[in-house]
Amino acid sequence: MPSTSPGVPPFRPPTDFIQILPGAPTSSLQALTAFVFRHQRYVVYITGGQLNICTSPTKLIQALTFHDELIAIAAESQTGKIAVAGKRDVHVLEPVVEGWTRVWWEKSLTLRREDAEDEAQCLSWGSEGELLMGGSRQLSLFSTLPSSRTNSPVASPVDGDDVEERSALWSKPVASPVQYAAFCPSANLIATCGRYDRLVKIWRRLSFEEGLFDYTYLPHPGAVTHVEWRPLQEHMEERRGSGISGRHEESPEMLYTIANDGLLRIWRTCGMHDTDIIVLHTSFDLVSAIPQSPSIVSNGPLSAQKPPRYAFTIPAEHFDAAVVAAMARSSSGRTSHALEHLKEMNTKSPDIVVALDGHGRMSAWGVQSIGHKRRPETPGSKQPFHIAHAEDLPLRIGAETNARFQSWFADSTIHVLAHSFDGHVTWWQGDVEAFFSPSAPGGERLVSGADWCGHVHKACGMRATDDGTSLVSWAANGELILWRRTSKDALVQVSRIQTGERVLDALIWDQPKQRVVVTVHAKTTAVWTVEGQKLSSEPLASGGGDCQHLLLSADNELSVIRGSGGHVANATTFFADGACALTADHPMAAGVPATSEPKLTSHAATTEHGHLFVTADRDGLLSRDFLSTSGPSRGLVKSELSETAFPTGEEKSTYLEANEDFAVLLSSDGKELTLIELKDGYIEHKQSFADRVRCMKWHKTSGGQNLLAISLGTSVEVLAQGRYEHHQEQGSWIIVNRVSIAGTGLRIFAIDWLRGATLAIAAGNGIVVCGAAVAVQELDEEVRERVGLRSSPAARIGLPELAARLNQPLPAWHPTSLEHLVGHGKPGAAVSLVRRLNEKLKFWSEGDDLHSQLDSFDSQLLEGDREAGLSDEIVRELIERLGEKKLPAVSDAEQGRLKLVVQALAFVCEHLQGLDLCALRYLFSWKLQLLHLTGAEQTKTPNGTQSNGVHRSALPLVPPMHWREIAFATQSSTQQPLLDVLALHYDNKLTWPLARCLGLTAWLSDPEALAQTFESLAQSSYRQTSPPDPINASLFFLALHKKHTLLGLWRIAIGHKEQRATVNFLKRDFTLQECRVAAKKNAYALMGKRRFEYAAAFFLLADDAASAVSLLAGQCGDAMLAIAVARLYSGDRSIVLRKLLEERLMPMAEKEGDRWSMSWCHSILDEKREAARALVKPLLGVRRWRQDDPRAVVLYQRLRVVPSEHEYQAVLRAARVLRRMGLWVLAVDLVRNWTPLKTDAHPAPVKPAVDAASNGVHQEPTSLLDGFEAPEQPLALPVDAESPGTPAMDEKATRQAKAAELLAKLRAKKETLSSAAASEKKAQPTQFKEPDPSSLLDSFGF
Repeated sequence: MPSTSPGVPPFRPPTDFIQILPGAPTSSLQALTAFVFRHQRYVVYITGGQLNICTSPTKLIQALTFHDELIAIAAESQTGKIAVAGKRDVHVLEPVVEGWTRVWWEKSLTLRREDAEDEAQCLSWGSEGELLMGGSRQLSLFSTLPSSRTNSPVASPVDGDDVEERSALWSKPVASPVQYAAFCPSANLIATCGRYDRLVKIWRRLSFEEGLFDYTYLPHPGAVTHVEWRPLQEHMEERRGSGISGRHEESPEMLYTIANDGLLRIWRTCGMHDTDIIVLHTSFDLVSAIPQSPSIVSNGPLSAQKPPRYAFTIPAEHFDAAVVAAMARSSSGRTSHALEHLKEMNTKSPDIVVALDGHGRMSAWGVQSIGHKRRPETPGSKQPFHIAHAEDLPLRIGAETNARFQSWFADSTIHVLAHSFDGHVTWWQGDVEAFFSPSAPGGERLVSGADWCGHVHKACGMRATDDGTSLVSWAANGELILWRRTSKDALVQVSRIQTGERVLDALIWDQPKQRVVVTVHAKTTAVWTVEGQKLSSEPLASGGGDCQHLLLSADNELSVIRGSGGHVANATTFFADGACALTADHPMAAGVPATSEPKLTSHAATTEHGHLFVTADRDGLLSRDFLSTSGPSRGLVKSELSETAFPTGEEKSTYLEANEDFAVLLSSDGKELTLIELKDGYIEHKQSFADRVRCMKWHKTSGGQNLLAISLGTSVEVLAQGRYEHHQEQGSWIIVNRVSIAGTGLRIFAIDWLRGATLAIAAGNGIVVCGAAVAVQELDEEVRERVGLRSSPAARIGLPELAARLNQPLPAWHPTSLEHLVGHGKPGAAVSLVRRLNEKLKFWSEGDDLHSQLDSFDSQLLEGDREAGLSDEIVRELIERLGEKKLPAVSDAEQGRLKLVVQALAFVCEHLQGLDLCALRYLFSWKLQLLHLTGAEQTKTPNGTQSNGVHRSALPLVPPMHWREIAFATQSSTQQPLLDVLALHYDNKLTWPLARCLGLTAWLSDPEALAQTFESLAQSSYRQTSPPDPINASLFFLALHKKHTLLGLWRIAIGHKEQRATVNFLKRDFTLQECRVAAKKNAYALMGKRRFEYAAAFFLLADDAASAVSLLAGQCGDAMLAIAVARLYSGDRSIVLRKLLEERLMPMAEKEGDRWSMSWCHSILDEKREAARALVKPLLGVRRWRQDDPRAVVLYQRLRVVPSEHEYQAVLRAARVLRRMGLWVLAVDLVRNWTPLKTDAHPAPVKPAVDAASNGVHQEPTSLLDGFEAPEQPLALPVDAESPGTPAMDEKATRQAKAAELLAKLRAKKETLSSAAASEKKAQPTQFKEPDPSSLLDSFGF
């Protein structure tokens, strides 16, 4: 059946806060009201020009702002309309309903008064949309119905929307300003009273269309302080309109009045035919109801002035419903004397009067309800009877402070709202049984649910103390409020200070003798006591309203620093003795010239010696400075924590926020932030927002983790510091909490952190406090799995604990741990961990504890099993268990990656005997990426075909190898076995796209192997089309100096349209200048046709290798092909290759911070010292942590020939990166076992480069095996071969003997090949002699 649900609202609902402080309520008699609409109770109160609508002590659903200061509000339950009166205008708000639960209010009407000088004082709703307004000069009645006769087409703009205006139905002049004006529930009578009046005027309506009334007056012995009609009984309105009986028209109504004589008077209305309109029913002495009150003792028993009393009433039907709910809730076997007492009191159907003295005493009395149905023989009683008395009630009212009350019942819970005129609305809750109990303690009767207070104007800033236990906030009118954080993470108002001028900054300063508040204004600074007394005021040095002020404290000294051009120019210093002394300006540090260039400055940290600043210039250059406040060198000095300034790439930033570890910059449009790590200058995170960022605040937890709160217009996003992840494209910071006030109508002005990661948000006139606990369901699924959290509706976790889990060390079974063990030369340790994990999972099930290190010590994690590898059975069992069981501390994606790592590791174990560690790193990375590509391909096309119908097996998957693996493979001494493994996987069908991705032509060092591989690529390029096209292979054969082979291919290319011309052209002698010129002309012609690769082949014919290589690297965009052509045609020591690397690849690598590419370039140029130095030297430009791969120091250790001055910092930097990645064991092992190179080591002599001959023929380079005396490391399961300082492995001599035997075989094979070649070798000709084409064509099958 179709659903009747209205659907999910299209907006994010406001966050549930632990505390809301919407603002201080206006000190008026009608500043607070409560009503029920659509079975939901709403509490509405006004604060300044803001109207707040709440549904619970901690939930604010909407806040509406007005340009005028608000005076009174009134709400109607039936329609949900809210009337709000300012000094000039009266607005009517109508509810807008969406779905079942979402309700908000919009301005619909503006009520205009005839007398412009008449100021609204009070409001009251009548019948059928009538609204009564009592003003300073008139009493007016308005109609809010659309069919009103005062409906006018005139509309006035309110908040950008046109709102209809209404005029009054009638207006009556009054002798004095109206303080109370209220309709009775039936709307037949109006009760009015002026300020200080002793008479309450009763208006009886003679006509509901015209303003005709009868009048009567209710005399009182003193000034009337309160007027209130008893609410209509439930369902009375329905019975009255149904016409069931006429007797309901005669039901009397009750009016409560209180005068300054301390009596509560109850008036009863008379019938239509009675001579009186209303008569006195009974009275109740509020003062004598609490005889032992401290207020009586303080005033004296014979004092003429009555002590203050406060009272609120509860209708009989509400009390009866609460008692029934309490009886239904109570257990049948338990006897409660308090409940029996309530049942007895309820038999009399009393209206309850609760009297309070404001000092913690309460007295509850009952008056038999006038509407109570009694038998004729039962006499009625007008005398009040006592119900309960309590002392030590937590509800207290300040001295000489007025208060108003609202009360209601929700089932058996009583709710009491106390509006105190000192700027507080307190929400109290209690059980009806305990509240009216004859013997319950006062603390058990009521519990505080909320204390709403705050500013009466918009809060524009706030600042917490360093420990987060106190907070100071300030408003636009110069009002300051001091807050104290309680043990329940709530804020309590301590004091309020009126400064009288605009506040730019404020700080709570704890002196040895007292706590004071320091404020910075446009031209002055002031010191205030907590109670609001000004201690001192001094002019600000070089003050100006447009300057940047920083208010800082250190020990017993406090400085107000004015920023000038981004530099700290002047300072006003206060001392702890309470006096304000203006000291000399802090001098600028030497070498820091004053400049007018605008800069951003942020105070990062405070130490016992001074303040740390982070500064960003317009070019995005970050620097750190230290302002010393002690010692002889007081002033601004360069921080020793920073070697140089860090470039960020963010120009013209508009906002900077920093702490001692991180800084965050905001872009010029205010919508993109850049997060920078200040130790090494890494750009760790970038994020864009749809809305402008307002402000940002840092917080460091007790565990040392950093949190960043980012304030947008209506939301705050909290970022937590996470681990470095190579497989994570975005930054290493994770959104862990989103706080939203969307839909409330408020905008966020300021944020700050409190103790325990509690967040305070200034919005509108008040502050909302968001707790440190976040719902687990709101976290990203991968984050939940990574930190080991299970999603449940009630599950919550604190931000400090979540941040700690995000930065905890990786478990031993994490795929990143295994990958880096192989990358750091410890494949044996990775194999041992996999075998140990398989044994643990045999008897482990989900929910059991699994030790993060698999019950091993740190040293054991890095020890490998020398004998056992990974059998197929172990791999199969482990993958099956990983598919059945969910491992802790890893996400589903990471567990899936773990399966691939195990398979790749098993593949590498098959080649441990034949490959060295450098080749193993390459092979492991290639296999792992290949498995990733295979899995992704199977996910996309499960049926085995591509979208174009081509079978997947015809398209081999080739992972693009990183320069890191290429650099390691270049240093390998087992390149030929590695090449054989790769070629075997691709069935010896090597193509250039495959070779380019694998980087074969970059890491192959043996010229013969390189030429043989390139010739295979030439053959595959020739055969890639049907029929074969020699054009595709032209560049390859010419790079190999095999022009005659290419000519032979052209001769058999029957039917090719370019055959005749190309054959005739290739027959030329290109040693002649005119032939080379012709070849160049053809090359330029081909470039015009955008046939760049073919044009490069003609440049080679012209013996212009530099142009060919430049064309391939430039227009073709194939740097790897350019490298291959340069190496094969000109040689590794040629100027062509050097020019290519130095002018194209090396500048690009330096720009991108690619250490691996830079090191490879120097290695291929035989510059070992520079190749090693490129791996450890500090990078220039914008830095990212991926540029400082910890595996770079492993390769550096292999390449270093002399000590580097950057070695020490590079090792520490690598250890820091490993720690941020969660690899703590590897980080400790790296630092502990690192052995610096001895200073007496001498570098090997560097061979000079040999110029290329005109035809590109070079002398045969020395083999890699020449001079190879002993293996660098054992070949069987190398575990710690590259880790310095590790103990010798067992059976070392045996393994070295096996390595020497393998080396001897390789040498013998090489000598055999060399002797055979030497026997046939003749004198080297001066001109290249081409081989017989017929013999070479045999290899093509012709």
